[in-house]
Amino acid sequence: MSREWSGPDAVGPPAGASAGTVVLGAEVVGALAPITIRTVPGAYPLTPASTICLESVAASGLRGRGLDWGCGTGCLAIAAAKLPGVTGVWAFDVIAANVAVAGTNVAANGVEDRVRVVHADSFSALAGRDAAAVEALHGSVDFVLANPPASRGDDGFSFRRRVVRDAAPFVRRGSVFLIQISAQYGSARIRGLVDELPGLRYVGCEASTPWVPFDQSRSDLCGQLEAYAEHERAGGGVYAFGAPHDPDGERIDARTALQGYRSSGASPLSQWQVHRYCWDSDEKGE
Repeated sequence: MSREWSGPDAVGPPAGASAGTVVLGAEVVGALAPITIRTVPGAYPLTPASTICLESVAASGLRGRGLDWGCGTGCLAIAAAKLPGVTGVWAFDVIAANVAVAGTNVAANGVEDRVRVVHADSFSALAGRDAAAVEALHGSVDFVLANPPASRGDDGFSFRRRVVRDAAPFVRRGSVFLIQISAQYGSARIRGLVDELPGLRYVGCEASTPWVPFDQSRSDLCGQLEAYAEHERAGGGVYAFGAPHDPDGERIDARTALQGYRSSGASPLSQWQVHRYCWDSDEKGE
């Protein structure tokens, strides 16, 4: 696994990311091993966030038909397709390089009969040949997978909200959402995701990494923390970081985390986590 991404929710592929092949063994995907994933320059590589998502999918007990939002290398769709109860997975990505490498990985892992990769903006197909097939999935999906990056220009959480909103036409009663949400977003945002879809219920944290630095030596994560602190100063919801000296103590907000880094040079801490939601209703609202 690439450990270049030393903080949760990196916003894009790291500069200079190179091609390579990763073989996922039983320590990550259990009985689904081996899964072989090829990465390419310019596309999202596998990250520690990918690892926790893969572990969660392998232990999830998912069944039926699923969607993978922002599939990247296709690793989550491939893992889900290898579960005994899963009949098919549709994998969506807006980046053409990701679509290409995901298709290659699907074929390399022998699941091309159960995974279809679609070039799409969220769950909206960008190619006309896929549009009708995607629309035909409405009301028939049993699970949704998502490992989104942080969004920019807002509180960083908009992609998670979009996953839930855009999945609404597809899900049916009992559908499961497994979404990677880093701990720094705080319980209010994590639990508040249910407000995006009437009838959605928060089940709990499915998997979590240990505490890791929200590495302020990286310009993208430093910019994120500054944006989070500004969001709080403007009256937005607070964040929940671990203090570098006491990660298991009381959570600190983004302003405190930023001030602490500037005074001590120690990055605040967070965790990659996968959270489970379930849609129990037949009412999706307007």
